[in-house]
Order: sequence, then structure tokens, then C-alpha cells
Amino acid sequence: VHAVKKINLEILEHEVTALIGPSGCGKSTYLRCFNRMNDMIEGTRVEGKILVEGEDIYAPGVDLERLRKRVGMVFQKSNPFPMSIRENVNYGPRMGGVRGRDRLDAIVERSLKQADLWVEVKDRLDDSALDLSGGQQQRLCIARALANEPDILLLDEPASALDPISTAKIEETLLQLKESYTILIVTHNLQQAARVADQTAFFMLGELVECSDTTTMFTNPRESITEEYITGRFG
Repeated sequence: VHAVKKINLEILEHEVTALIGPSGCGKSTYLRCFNRMNDMIEGTRVEGKILVEGEDIYAPGVDLERLRKRVGMVFQKSNPFPMSIRENVNYGPRMGGVRGRDRLDAIVERSLKQADLWVEVKDRLDDSALDLSGGQQQRLCIARALANEPDILLLDEPASALDPISTAKIEETLLQLKESYTILIVTHNLQQAARVADQTAFFMLGELVECSDTTTMFTNPRESITEEYITGRFG
């Protein structure tokens, strides 16, 4: 299956870029290219280049551990580790060689504050992460990704399984995070894209139909098929 075809797209620094389009159009496959998660699928073949700050991440000899530290990812279904809240957040830094309780605790506090979760969990850091609500677990996963101090944050429908209040919390968090990170989000929720994204790209059948600033995309799309999708005629 040729999942993604002839995509040429510039992701802007310190902005939220939303990928929209019907199911099976290649959004998530494209997203996973940025930290080479597709490499884990047997038989995957990639042609072309993806440049992250000028470096081709598909060039021979690229350090995948370093790449995935620079490009963090949060998945559709929250997947906290079966350990404490504290251990979830400091797991990545500890694996990366960070030592010292004070230093690790500072990372935990910083990451949870950035994910807008610190106030809710600061007195229960040693409780199991599995005791958190669904929305809190997803923000914990964001904090876990931020603990490695990435440059780019990838989110694959991070709020699709959450209630409206938890979704709003996630969206507020993203708006704050873009001051420090470049964010790429896949979403089926067009209202969410309109609320949080600076730039929106519309995918269809593995191809990029158009990309523009979000206001233009939702008020004056260039292509008729984009207008049909945005107005709910299909998808």
C-alpha cells in the first residue's frame, strides 16, 4: 500500500500544525515519519527527505534514540506505564543517564507544570499513574514526552477518547506549549483544529490537497473537495 504520496509540507516553528482528513488518508502515517516510528513496521519503505532543522532524518547513520528524544510523541490512547506518576515522568531522563533525586524531581515538576497537571497531582506523585482519570493520564503522557526536552511534539488524536472538559484542558495545554515547542497534531475534530492550530493541512487518499493558515482553510479553502470535507458533506 502506497500510504503517503508526494507530500511537500513545511512545518512552522513554534506553531501548531493540524493534519485533517477522512480516516485512512495517511495522516497518522505521515505523522509517524517524523520520529521514524514507521520503521518498526516490517516491509516499510520510504523515499524522499524529511528535514528537521536542516538535517535529513532518513539519512544513513541517523541516531534514532537521539531523534526520538528530539521528536516526542503522544498517542491516541493514553498509555501510562504501570508505575508511579513520578516514575512515569522521569523514566526517559533516567534512561538517558540523568542522575540525582533533586535533578529528577526538578524535571518532574517542570514537565507536569508544562502539561498543566502539577497542581492536580503534586501531593500524590508516588501514587500509581493508573489511578488518574483518562484526561489526566493523557496529560501525564504529554508530560512524559516533555521530560526529554524535545524540539517537536507529535500528537495523534490525543483527545479523541476524552470528554469535553478533558479535551478543553488538552487544548489549553497545547496553546501554552507552542511557545516552547513545534507541535504537529492529527485530529478528526474540525472544531479542535480551528481552535488550536495556526496552520492546517488537508489530506485525502494519501496526498496533501492543500495547506494554509487555519482561518483561511476554514473560511476560504482553495479546493472544492476541502470545502466539502469541512462542511461535512463527506468524511
